Amino acid sequence: MLKAHRVHFIGVGGYGMSALAMVLRQKGVAVSGSDVAASARTQRLAEAGAEIYIGPHDAAHLGDADVVVYSTQVPEDNPELAAARARGLRVLHRSELLAEFVNDGASIAVTGTHGKTTTSSMVAFLLEKAGLDPTVLLGGEMEAIGGTGKAGRGPWVVAEADESDRSFLRYRPRVAVVTNVEPEHLEFWEGSFARIQEGFRQFLRQVQPGGLAVLCADDPTLLAIGREMRADPGAAQVVFYGTGPEADWRAENIRTWERGIAYDCLRGGRLLGEVRLPIPGRHNALNSLGALIAGAHVGLSFDQMRETLLAFGNARRRFEVWAEVGGIRVVDDYAHHPTEIRATLAAAREQARGRVVAVFQPQRYSRTHWLLDEFATAFQDADVLVLTRIYSPPGEQPIPGVSAEALAARIQQNTGRPVAVISDPEEILRFLLAEVRPGDTVITMGAGDIWKVARELAGRLQAGAATRTASSGSGRPAPDSGR
Repeated sequence: MLKAHRVHFIGVGGYGMSALAMVLRQKGVAVSGSDVAASARTQRLAEAGAEIYIGPHDAAHLGDADVVVYSTQVPEDNPELAAARARGLRVLHRSELLAEFVNDGASIAVTGTHGKTTTSSMVAFLLEKAGLDPTVLLGGEMEAIGGTGKAGRGPWVVAEADESDRSFLRYRPRVAVVTNVEPEHLEFWEGSFARIQEGFRQFLRQVQPGGLAVLCADDPTLLAIGREMRADPGAAQVVFYGTGPEADWRAENIRTWERGIAYDCLRGGRLLGEVRLPIPGRHNALNSLGALIAGAHVGLSFDQMRETLLAFGNARRRFEVWAEVGGIRVVDDYAHHPTEIRATLAAAREQARGRVVAVFQPQRYSRTHWLLDEFATAFQDADVLVLTRIYSPPGEQPIPGVSAEALAARIQQNTGRPVAVISDPEEILRFLLAEVRPGDTVITMGAGDIWKVARELAGRLQAGAATRTASSGSGRPAPDSGR
């Protein structure tokens, strides 16, 4: 493990950064960290004994740290990063620190364009509930471990491996689970999907000797890479999962049940039994198959695992239900890529008794530009759609002709339904409160701060319901809601 007097994290509130900071702190390492905004993650770290600085970055925050960790989002001119380099401190990218946990040991790394947080959470949940006490490092919050990361006493490490900025090329896991490969984060891959595909191929070459590659055969890139690996005697063993004939572990008869999704699980053509998940979406049937294979590899039985999955609580911002009030359900999801949006809206459609009312916050001008055609056809399952302004990280420049209004026009051409563009969160809330009715599912989607709209909407609906209940109980008419 990393040897250090104190480790300082720049941007410690990020999901992956907070996971690493928490694991080091639980292992007894002195940790400090800075972030421009407080969050539940920074609060948990402070409660665990980390020294947390909230506000503008300042070289003084380094204190007596001898190791400094930064993420891809931290610019080189960040005063803390610049001071660390000037002092000659050991400076690590987040992925370099994660590699110290993953490489050459008993590790399960989960990657893919979509579904990696849910799948890695499922793997962690299976191992945790089986008593294996794994070390867990996720890119999302998992209720069962109380956050994004946990230091375990067992030998296994479960880690989410980020492909977006090529970080996963630093890892050498014993087991690699790969969910899918699609054009995404092209700004890190010279705008080339072929380079992304080659990146996944390289990652899978790095699986430890005698290791296992768990690949979704429904994805054409992974099917091709898996076939190549099976023809190479020096490559890791390949196990395919999916819904088609190539899959070694297959999901058949995928169906909904009152709490989520269910399917028949076959291994090598033999029926193992029914799997029921308390979360919606056909895509989660595939995610759970990858997790089941990883669990089986470490010695868990199918019956044990399917019983455990019945109690699985999804990661935060993965079809997270904020409220169900007066027949209106409020959900938030991290979906920000067209494939994720389609899957999320399909899951909402499966469960909705009435309309699906979607609010989408596009992220990055570059993504919107490169994937405009895919975005235009991703909202067929939304009966009502609101777009916000494009949420762009600091430093990204607008692209002429790329805007929420342009995206709305393209979507409207495909769906034939009007699309509202509203930038102010309070105005979005007023629109939703006037629009929604019993039976509707309202779902906010995006990688930015759009979840705050779901939180506020849920709160206002609950407050309104409480007011009506109190007024009804007092025999007085409920006050006019203004709607």
